Amino acid sequence: MQEYTLHKKEWVKVDSWDNLTISKQEAKAYSKDLSTYCGRLLEDTEDELTELIKKGSVRVGDVSKVLCQDLSKHCSRASVSNGSDGEL
Repeated sequence: MQEYTLHKKEWVKVDSWDNLTISKQEAKAYSKDLSTYCGRLLEDTEDELTELIKKGSVRVGDVSKVLCQDLSKHCSRASVSNGSDGEL
């Protein structure tokens, strides 16, 4: 998750930190915050996610949806279905 940063109120994937048009220090701070948040979210929902995977309730490519919408309720349905590239 540390290859993402916040740019104009939108998360964008950073292919090269050298090509950023915004403050690299600020962008890397946002990136670290996002990575830390995702780590905590995964840790908080790990047991439930593991059980759903063991039961076969999680289809390939649906981990983001299950984690963000079903287990944590942190994401709106539109943001996950429209902006996801399948990565966590």
